Amino acid sequence: MPLSQPSNESLRSRFELKTLLDTSRLLIESHDTDFILNNLLLIVMGKLFTPKSAIVLRDDDGKGWQLMRAKGRTGLKEGCRFSPGPHEDNPDKPCLTLHELPKSFAACFEETGLQFFFPIRTSTELLGYLCAAPKVGGKPYSKTELEFVENLVIISAVALSNSMLVSRLRSTNRELDQKVQELNTLFEVSREFNALVDRSQVLSVFRFTLMGQMMVRRFFFLTRLEGQPQFILQQGLKGSITKVEKEQLLLTDAECVFTHELAAAPAYLTDNQIEVLVMVKLQDECAVLGLGAKASGQPYSKSDINLLISLGNLAFLSIQKTFLLEERIEKERMEEELTIARTIQNTLFPSPLPAPEPFDIAALNIPSRQVGGDYFDVLCADDRHLYMVIADVTGKGIPASLLMANLQAMIHVLSPLKLDIAETTGKINDIIFANTPSDKFISFFWGRADLETQVFEYCNAGHNPPVYWDAQKGKTGLLTEGGMLLGALNTMIPYQSGKVQLYTGDVVVMFTDGISEAMNEADEEFGEERIAEIVAAHHHKTAQEIKQLILDEVKTFCKGNYGDDVTMLVFKMNPQ
Repeated sequence: MPLSQPSNESLRSRFELKTLLDTSRLLIESHDTDFILNNLLLIVMGKLFTPKSAIVLRDDDGKGWQLMRAKGRTGLKEGCRFSPGPHEDNPDKPCLTLHELPKSFAACFEETGLQFFFPIRTSTELLGYLCAAPKVGGKPYSKTELEFVENLVIISAVALSNSMLVSRLRSTNRELDQKVQELNTLFEVSREFNALVDRSQVLSVFRFTLMGQMMVRRFFFLTRLEGQPQFILQQGLKGSITKVEKEQLLLTDAECVFTHELAAAPAYLTDNQIEVLVMVKLQDECAVLGLGAKASGQPYSKSDINLLISLGNLAFLSIQKTFLLEERIEKERMEEELTIARTIQNTLFPSPLPAPEPFDIAALNIPSRQVGGDYFDVLCADDRHLYMVIADVTGKGIPASLLMANLQAMIHVLSPLKLDIAETTGKINDIIFANTPSDKFISFFWGRADLETQVFEYCNAGHNPPVYWDAQKGKTGLLTEGGMLLGALNTMIPYQSGKVQLYTGDVVVMFTDGISEAMNEADEEFGEERIAEIVAAHHHKTAQEIKQLILDEVKTFCKGNYGDDVTMLVFKMNPQ
């Protein structure tokens, strides 16, 4: 029996099924969204004989829509976006007419001529719509045609969902690659910075990193140096900016600011087309990194800003490190110089102390810094005369020590001349007044003991009066005769000298104000009376023991916080 020939309807169904299968394979295998959308439109327009069609897709956030593709004169522009408001999907209807859409959504298509809307949906979400105009000639679409398009849209929805997923994965991979590149950049720059100690080299690496990594040609790095706002790096900029405007930039609160957001951007920024300001903070220090447009013309992304913040922090930290290193080197240099100065100063003090019979002499000097302005001396001008000197230069440190050295030199030059001690003090005063600043003074006491007659002649030029224990009378007194401080004024009133006849058991304690003005926690001074009491109680002991007793009492009183140079010179008359 011969086989019957298939009907036209059967052949058409087979053809449509084959078309769907071929299209399904073609679309699903493609991960190109543009390819899927273009083929979907072309197949639908060819099948339905419609003069125009379009595809709209939802934005990723689901709040807006974008026209992805349009064929024919729809009046819509590809890429345009619109936000018609909330949109509820109707999963039971595979094809909607314009009037079945939500009113706000339908209003966007009223002038387009598009009347039929096929939802492009997966099992979980509505992706968008395939929009079509009525058939050419005004004939209605057949049930077969609509079913074909509905099936094609279902297949396309799967393909479109897959392509979107692939696109997101590719985007994520690109972002990850960029992050890896940024991390590698930060690692390399950090390693470079850590190996550098020269500030100019750090800034050079930072300059080329900005130019190479960010592709910017105009930028600046602004911070404070010695309290003043200064550019430490500039590239491709012209014009000037005021100090006030610099300060305003450094007071920016936000971590990142685009210059168009500033209420009143300085002309320096606009003239140089600076687009973004990045704040960099390190404890109490801050800096501003300003950058012009990227050479690529692309705007600064959030990732770019994060990279700039990281680069800025690395650079600023390294720059601060160079300042600290310079300070450390300078400090070490100063400490070395002060150590040398202290060594030199120590050579100016007599060692060992001369101690001709019957004198028992002890002395000490404790500078509050490495070098100080206190001075003591004991020198034999000849076999008969012994000079004992103590002085305190105003201030501390190097300046005071230099003035002290000058005084020591004058004493050593003048003492062998055996001049009148009061007159010599006047000459010393005139020299110091003529050769030192007006704010530098010296409190000065010196005395000359005659080893034969045991007469001690002294002159006190504004110094703390030495405590004198008179063994004959059994009481203490003060050696006050003299005149004003050295270097305060020219010698208009002659200095006076005093004389003391020394006997066995007599004690003289010379000291600077580091002893008498040492303070306890109640802000009470140690005072000269306490010194006199110690001398009166322990006058029978040696000069060394008396000196140590006084020092121990002062140290206990102020808990070791002297606050000034401490110098003491003690002599006692032993039996001959």
